[in-house]
Amino acid sequence: MTWLSADWTASSAVDIDYLALRERGVRALLFDLDRTLGPRRARHLPERAQHLLASLASEGFRIGILSNRRRPKNDPVIEQLAERHALLHTAGKPRRRGYLALLERLDATASEAAMIGDKWITDILGAKRLGMFAIRVRRPIRD
Repeated sequence: MTWLSADWTASSAVDIDYLALRERGVRALLFDLDRTLGPRRARHLPERAQHLLASLASEGFRIGILSNRRRPKNDPVIEQLAERHALLHTAGKPRRRGYLALLERLDATASEAAMIGDKWITDILGAKRLGMFAIRVRRPIRD
């Protein structure tokens, strides 16, 4: 295992086999925001991303958003996500503290979680250093 190798690669977050993740013991899903759940610095979360997160939460997954995006005043995407899911912005990825803080909020261990993101260094490396399952997506969700 190398720290820069994703366990899986998917075209986008909607193309991941979440049932297979559940069978692997994953119960917490950490998502990157920009270029994973939607385009970079989007002002609105795509409907497909909203539906995906709601569906996964209704299936019992604990959902967290781990982003390095700074929270400007009145960022509608950050506000929308924070209302429904555990969210940590300005997370300092790939440092461990952001991952660990969000895992604590989700009441999950690293071995029970999967990180889904687009960047090798911030998302994949950060997750792998903690022993998390890591999935790299090639493109963001779009409507």
